[in-house]
Amino acid sequence: MSTIIEPKADSQEQLREQLAAVTDPHEKSCQALGDVGLPNHNDGEAMHQHFGIPPLHKYLADAEKKGSSVAEFPRAFVDQLVYTDQRDLEVLRALTGEVDYDPRDPKPSHEALERYPPYRAKVMEWLADDPDRASDIRSVKGTDLLVHGEPGGGKTTLALSQILWRMQVNNETCIWAESVDESGTNERTEWMAFAPFATLAIPAGLDTRVRIVPEDATVDEFEVRPEDIARDVIRYESVQDLMAQLMPGQFYVIFPDPLHRGCSEVSQFNYFNHRQTTPVDEEGPNQPTDADQWWFAFVAHRISGDVFVHPTFINLDEAGNILDPDAEKDIHQHYQMIKWFRDKYADARKKGLSFSYQSHALSEINSFARQKIRWRLTMNGNAPPIGRTLPGDRKCPLNTDLTSDMDEGMGVSWKAPHFAQVKWPNLKAQAKLDAEVSIDFRNWQEAI
Repeated sequence: MSTIIEPKADSQEQLREQLAAVTDPHEKSCQALGDVGLPNHNDGEAMHQHFGIPPLHKYLADAEKKGSSVAEFPRAFVDQLVYTDQRDLEVLRALTGEVDYDPRDPKPSHEALERYPPYRAKVMEWLADDPDRASDIRSVKGTDLLVHGEPGGGKTTLALSQILWRMQVNNETCIWAESVDESGTNERTEWMAFAPFATLAIPAGLDTRVRIVPEDATVDEFEVRPEDIARDVIRYESVQDLMAQLMPGQFYVIFPDPLHRGCSEVSQFNYFNHRQTTPVDEEGPNQPTDADQWWFAFVAHRISGDVFVHPTFINLDEAGNILDPDAEKDIHQHYQMIKWFRDKYADARKKGLSFSYQSHALSEINSFARQKIRWRLTMNGNAPPIGRTLPGDRKCPLNTDLTSDMDEGMGVSWKAPHFAQVKWPNLKAQAKLDAEVSIDFRNWQEAI
């Protein structure tokens, strides 16, 4: 039987049809309706059905059936994925040996689990069904994962899978941390597979355009509105205004404000916009503060502002741009910001703030940050740091290279002394768009 592969789109009309299919919004969830108090499902409970992916508890049950280490050693990966507080851990310990997990039964086997949403209850039941698994879950509130691997190895698909699982099991508010370069352009819309569930958060007052650039060079590029590539769009006046607009259990793609409005009020650091720069021979900043440094103010306000306290997950793609190992002690205080980030890490965990970082190499992340990051994942095609002492007196528990020859979409997650092979679905494959999506903030140097 031959497989028929459709040719790439060769007209604007075909591309618009593809874009409409990729971004068709899911409109029945609590988040879509704007009221998390409604009896409707949350986005996270609908996403696995949207992608045709089994829920996390069935993924784990299948891994257990196959004898996979990700089920045998939950502390290596599952522990950082399932958000728990102290009461959740007490429930797990109390139910050990008292449940009978059955992946075919959507209802949990113990009444104590009925307090949880269905998919979370089944994961808790799977954990409690085995004393060793239950005792392996120890993390309380905020977690982290540093993923390192070569370009094209699947870092983005892993990040999307993490968000899908976290929203499903934890109902976490998940944030895709975007960046903006000096020209006001963003060309990395890696999150597009989640467009039906996405809310874009864009700095207010900026002339925002979305360009669709076809892969077929004979087709002219065209523009659409931000509202055409996501379920919803919000515009924020400041860090404080954005935090006040966040909704529990939502997936956000947040673009930093290059004007840094509100940043100085919620953090202890310098933020200079383009109108505050001075000539090179005069005292003061001769360049504006990099737009990506806005994220330190956002994290500071999330930790200390107590405005939005719902469990929150922030994904930092190309994390070295923010946690730069070569950050300097200059007037913009990037070095001091990263040091502060390290020192506030424990506070972030206590406030239910989790992070995932992606980079091509461990060394691309500043050692201050790496001192505190507890979990790492080595991607296929990349070698783990065997025998090396890592920042924070940590060591890689692997004694052989298990990852260099792995297939795409696979890796090894590790947190000494445990490690586990992990495999994840290619969620991006379902978002077929034969074009690149570029977002331009055209007037950011004039807006203020």
